[in-house]
Order: sequence, then structure tokens, then C-alpha cells
Amino acid sequence: MAEILRVTDKFNPRKLFGVTTLDMIRAATFGAQFTRTSPEELRVPVVGGHSRHTIVPLFTQSIPPMNLSKNELRHLIESVQCGGDEVQQAKAGAGTATLCMGHAAFMYTPRSLF
Repeated sequence: MAEILRVTDKFNPRKLFGVTTLDMIRAATFGAQFTRTSPEELRVPVVGGHSRHTIVPLFTQSIPPMNLSKNELRHLIESVQCGGDEVQQAKAGAGTATLCMGHAAFMYTPRSLF
């Protein structure tokens, strides 16, 4: 990703966030399933790292806002934090969520390249 940004003269090492994009997509997907909307219509910021215990989806800051109980919020956060684990279990340990990573890379890539 850094090389793509260098080529387009948009590289800033203080603003390189590739992994979180994957978790933002997962948060929007799980949130949209919960609210019965489209994931494209929901933005959920995610901060932290990319391990189960460091991913922090901020559903309370979603656009549009989501009205969630504490139990619903806890469930959605856990779903995002364990999303990769569920994919690995479904693949019986034979791979990772490569399609999710590909989609995240596409969403993060500057549209001027296409």
C-alpha cells in the first residue's frame, strides 16, 4: 500500500492505515446485518490493532447512528473481534480471510488509479 501511495504522491507515513480498513468493513457488515441495512450505507470507525484483543469498533460513532443496547453492542464488538477466527474455523484451519483482505485493499486504494 505504501508503494501505491508513493506512486500517486500521496504517501504520508503517519497516515498509513491498511489493516483497520478490513475491520471497518467487518464492522459495517455485522452492523448492517443487525440493522437490516446495506453495509455500503453504514460507516463504523475502528481503532486499535488487528488482533482479537486490540480491535475496537466504535459502533457508538457510526454514521448513521445505531441505537444499541449494551448487550447488542457487546455482541457486535465481539463479532468484529472474532470475524477472522470464524473464517479460519469455516476453512478448517486451511486458510485465512483472503477475500476480505482483497476487498479491504480495493476499498483503501485511491480511486484515481482506476
